[in-house]
Amino acid sequence: MFAAPAAFAEGTGARTAPSFGAAAAYARISAGYRHSCALTTAGRGVCWGSDGDGETTVPAGRYTQISAGRSHSCALTTDGQGVCWGNNAYGQSTVPAGRYAQVSAGYRHSCALTRAGRGVCWGSDGDGETTVPAGRYTQISAGTFHSCALRTDGQGVCWGNNAYGQSTVPAGHYVQISAGRVHSCALTRAGRGVCWGRNAAGQSTVPAGRYTQISAGGSHSCALTRAGRGVCWGDRSYGQSRVPAGHYAQISAGTFHSCALTRAGRGVCWGSNGAGQTRVPAAG
Repeated sequence: MFAAPAAFAEGTGARTAPSFGAAAAYARISAGYRHSCALTTAGRGVCWGSDGDGETTVPAGRYTQISAGRSHSCALTTDGQGVCWGNNAYGQSTVPAGRYAQVSAGYRHSCALTRAGRGVCWGSDGDGETTVPAGRYTQISAGTFHSCALRTDGQGVCWGNNAYGQSTVPAGHYVQISAGRVHSCALTRAGRGVCWGRNAAGQSTVPAGRYTQISAGGSHSCALTRAGRGVCWGDRSYGQSRVPAGHYAQISAGTFHSCALTRAGRGVCWGSNGAGQTRVPAAG
């Protein structure tokens, strides 16, 4: 999940009513900066919204995971190869050779997890965001100028920029972690959401409850309750924190918009729509 820095403000991007994909055939969804991506149940990648750098032009192939970044996107092929497309000014779309279990597209960098649990990041390293600490991990997440991962024992670790404390992980054991713009979030084993870093818009103040998934975005965050209800908190300037009623299987917080998948596999996006990033296409 990616969140753009303040220099890339959305401006007057139009806010629209939530858009529901016409076909119930998506398995994964990811909200980026001004575009979104999803994976069909057949493994085809689909992206929509801004294509100024080719970030929505998905290479042909079959994938098992997809991630929308700032102006690039990444995915994993069925045999575990990483593929990224779009902006490559910092090498963020040049994936190192190898086989991976997970991939995450950030701002000017990307990260992946090898099948052996080693973290690998590439692209800009201006703040140390691609310098992965030694260790074995079960999950990795690329943010704006920092990255986070979960060690095999459930401890969270973040590296890179720490101007707002976004890389200082609270002590504890977690089952999921997500790096946003200048804050980060994680989910405890008991299902409690924990966020840290900047909180100017309330993006790090997690509502009470038990959750099954959490996602850190620009200046907002989102999570799924155990009943499948979407909850977002923080900035509401573009409606990105106003979750449409429904039951969801996955949720993703972008920069100025958010997306989710219904339990039936329909994609739903809401918030800023300046580049068409919330208009979910039919899966086909």
